[in-house]
Amino acid sequence: MIIYATKKTIERYKIKMPEDYSLPVKKSIDNVIAKEQGDRLLEWGAKLFYFNRRKCLEIANFASKFTIFLIDIKVGDLDNVGNLMANYMIDIYKNDPEIVSLLERFFNEQPFLVFSRLTDKSCIAHLNFVQYDFGEDFYGFYDFIENGIFQTRKLNNYFNTERLVTKSREGKKEYIFPAEWFEKLLKERYYKKTT
Repeated sequence: MIIYATKKTIERYKIKMPEDYSLPVKKSIDNVIAKEQGDRLLEWGAKLFYFNRRKCLEIANFASKFTIFLIDIKVGDLDNVGNLMANYMIDIYKNDPEIVSLLERFFNEQPFLVFSRLTDKSCIAHLNFVQYDFGEDFYGFYDFIENGIFQTRKLNNYFNTERLVTKSREGKKEYIFPAEWFEKLLKERYYKKTT
């Protein structure tokens, strides 16, 4: 999978871009990008934000607007971002064994996570709107703090299963729940391959 990060995210997390690596790592990264670029289900946008003075990431899927919030992510945690995303996604679909199985297949087929620069205007608009929609500096996140503990599973579940986002399809705007749309796209991907 490819995570396209904003300029500020790249700077603050000191994320190396593909051209910053030397061979053979650069060649591996270039291969992942060449293979997966343009497959919007494998492309994600990432934006740094701060909550309670902690670095956090908002990561949104290009195809479905499925959005994961990772709280208190330090520079050293970047290597684990893919696992964190997978854990939150599996948690959201935990009551649907079919989708969990498809997700496991999805992650096994895309075992590498690479970073690049975010230029997709639709994803940038979505990331910015989510920040605005939750209030300046994600003020709405305080609703997910219980007894001093941030309930990140509840937050990610709520956003993807209970909040509508807009999606343009064939020139028409429609409202979708990100988790439903991601599920639909996942089924289309794997059921088309097997039929």
